Amino acid sequence: MVRTRVGYAGGTTPEPTYEHIGDHSEAIEIEFDPARISYRDLLAVFWQSHDPAYRSVSRQYRAAVFWQGDDQRRLAEITRGEAARGPGRGVATALEPLRSFTPAEDYHQKYYLRAAKAIAAAIIARTVR
Repeated sequence: MVRTRVGYAGGTTPEPTYEHIGDHSEAIEIEFDPARISYRDLLAVFWQSHDPAYRSVSRQYRAAVFWQGDDQRRLAEITRGEAARGPGRGVATALEPLRSFTPAEDYHQKYYLRAAKAIAAAIIARTVR
């Protein structure tokens, strides 16, 4: 992967923010080098990382694939069909074209990494005393 960013996609509200997300969903943008990892491989990780049958009670936290171009749309549809195989397997995960992506506020970017640094700093401060 080249870069990841969290943000908002799938809605029409202009300039969404965490406090005013409107009809958008929280999303992650993944920039990747197709010579190193394929879009299909990324989709495999996505389908394995959540329950595709789960129906979210809010649009903000729903599961969705926002595709770009016919090749990504086709692979998203194929892998969605594969995720649906099995007894009683329905898929609630949405597939939609990416119309826009708005990066989330800076304090949301690399949230867990920032938290880990804060924890490490607190531990170091306590052991240095």
